[in-house]
Amino acid sequence: MSKATRVTVTLDPQVAEWAREAAERQNRSLSSVINAALRTTLVHDSLTALVVDEEAEQAAAYDDVQLTQAAENDARGAA
Repeated sequence: MSKATRVTVTLDPQVAEWAREAAERQNRSLSSVINAALRTTLVHDSLTALVVDEEAEQAAAYDDVQLTQAAENDARGAA
């Protein structure tokens, strides 16, 4: 992992208290709690911004249905 960068931010009083309480409950540093929260949010945001290829999604769904039907047919034939 790369070297940490020191950044100074000003938090709203309520947010600062929530972060301190979370750090205390989790027995972690305030920095690690804030880093984890930012990572979670940034990953979520980057995933929700991904463009969905509708044609590829439909093809994958069709393949799933075909595989399920084939497995059911195989199971019926083995019985």
